[in-house]
Amino acid sequence: MITRKTAVSYLSDATRACPIPLSPERFRRKDRAPHDFLFFGHVPVRSYKHGGQWQFMPQDVLEAGRAVAELPWNFEDLVPLGYREQETRGSGHPGWRTELRRVVAGVGADDDCGCPRPPAAAAQQPLHTAADCVLRRYLDYSIACTLPVRALVRAGGNWMIPRTLALVLDRRDERESSLYAVGQPCEGCGSVGPDDSWRSPTAAGWKILCPDCAAAGLRRYRRELQGVPYARVRENGPGPVGFLCAMCETARPATDWDHCHDHGLVRGPLCGRCNSLEGRGKEFLARPGSVPYLLRCDGCRTRRSLPPHHRLAALRRHLHLTWGAQGCDWPMHVHVSLEETDEGYAFTIHCSGPRHRTRTVRGARLTHGEAEQILLDAFEEGVAQET
Repeated sequence: MITRKTAVSYLSDATRACPIPLSPERFRRKDRAPHDFLFFGHVPVRSYKHGGQWQFMPQDVLEAGRAVAELPWNFEDLVPLGYREQETRGSGHPGWRTELRRVVAGVGADDDCGCPRPPAAAAQQPLHTAADCVLRRYLDYSIACTLPVRALVRAGGNWMIPRTLALVLDRRDERESSLYAVGQPCEGCGSVGPDDSWRSPTAAGWKILCPDCAAAGLRRYRRELQGVPYARVRENGPGPVGFLCAMCETARPATDWDHCHDHGLVRGPLCGRCNSLEGRGKEFLARPGSVPYLLRCDGCRTRRSLPPHHRLAALRRHLHLTWGAQGCDWPMHVHVSLEETDEGYAFTIHCSGPRHRTRTVRGARLTHGEAEQILLDAFEEGVAQET
């Protein structure tokens, strides 16, 4: 078995002379696909979990690299980007054409891209067209380790792509659709899950339990480790695998002991998805009960504050709910930009509500005092939710 880093090295060597625009470095798991395969071009490569790390069989990796490297390539043999019937790859995921059309949406062949130019050039012809700008801006946009934007050509008002690359990505979509169609049986009762929601990542691979079997076989966390340092639990146990996730509304096995990185105290057992979401800090506060959960850390309660990496998220959430378009349910970190200054925080909001109602706020500011009051209000609201 080899690591991802070694697999990337093998793929790079195998495709060194390949003219197809590729990025072996993008060979990594990055979505919630309910299967154990990563795609290199059109070739699915099986992954195996061992010791908390995904690994691969070297022969599988080498065969994938060679299969792509041996494909015929003619950059001038182009086909329209166009549409295709059945253009989804399972569970509502968009096909590659949909992905690329979103990238180049609304771009004309000769339109000014709108990029800022020096004043001396303002009266001259555009430095480059909108099509040129898109091609430059998305050069590293990858799908299945290919870089399709680098191969796009604008001709006669249409986007064209080399035939070989179109076939590669079509085959990838078809194979992934078939993988999505494979049922995921519960390890307890054998019933087949409707999607990937029954899957929980563990150090040894995936654990698949339906909510009924998870609730019957695992126990709810009753704050048995309240105030206990994470370092002690990590060394002497107990493990989190006997508990249900403390955040999921539907019963789901826990995989990790979540803890406050500021004070080092255990908060509770989380499944891999909730643990990852909390670590990123962006959308965790949108989850029901998230603030009371974070305040299970005695250190944060004593300090009357949220953990540091959730402070900006709390401000974004407040601004989004207060200043954004009514009914907008887009992720707050996408539509609320926040920058700390000497005087406080400068923020910009641009979001869309139902029926395309938009709200844009630019150049507004919060003082440090206003920001601290917002954070204190969030803390007190979380305490109140516990009682």
